[in-house]
Amino acid sequence: MSKENTNKTIMTKDEYIHSMHKFGRRIAILTIIIMIAMPTIAGIYFKSIPSISKVLATSVGLLAIFIPTNIGEVISYTPVLGSSIYLTFITGNLANLKLPVATNAMNTMDVAYGSEEADIFSSIAVGVSSFVTILTIAIGVVLMIPLKPILEMPVVKTATAYILPALFGNLVISLMSPKLGGGVSSPNRMLGAIGPVLIVAAVAALDKYIWHLGIMSRYQGIVVIALLILLYFSTKVLYKKGIIKVYLRGEEESK
Repeated sequence: MSKENTNKTIMTKDEYIHSMHKFGRRIAILTIIIMIAMPTIAGIYFKSIPSISKVLATSVGLLAIFIPTNIGEVISYTPVLGSSIYLTFITGNLANLKLPVATNAMNTMDVAYGSEEADIFSSIAVGVSSFVTILTIAIGVVLMIPLKPILEMPVVKTATAYILPALFGNLVISLMSPKLGGGVSSPNRMLGAIGPVLIVAAVAALDKYIWHLGIMSRYQGIVVIALLILLYFSTKVLYKKGIIKVYLRGEEESK
């Protein structure tokens, strides 16, 4: 092969980034189609398609929670993850797995966030993480039946009862950390949540003992949106007063 032909097969960094975004958009659209098609085909086959009113009634609360959350994730995570954001959103578990994996890879390779090099390393890290997750799940599915006698032992059942509390407890602790990932830290940032927490506790107590309206269970989507707005403004006020601070990578050490 001649030198001229060899050079034509080598991608530049801009061409690589563009091709990854193009491929990612196509795979994301295909994934959405598959996710919608599978329950639709099953519903048609078993003649159990729910009415639109039932779908809206059961999903409005979740949509009220996840739509603003997902919009925020796209805006905040895309600059860090780059073109690997497509695979990240498809496989899920962003804040607790994919983002730490990607930022750790970029920190290890000592590349600047948002650069072409960071995009490549984050893509590799997220891809390997996704393969490990799939492999772990596959092993669990294969061994589920052989391990059934062990899993049904009283001792194991008692231990597994604490898995979810331990998991969510760990997630809460990680959220309370001032480290936001990517070298960004925000001391005292949890002070902005004091107001929303007190309001939730007060409303829950009043509803349980006085109003009896089932606000937290029936209107949780509306409550979450209202609390997100309150959290934003309370945090902004504390930030302007200098109580909550935000340090970019390397800034905190220099002050």
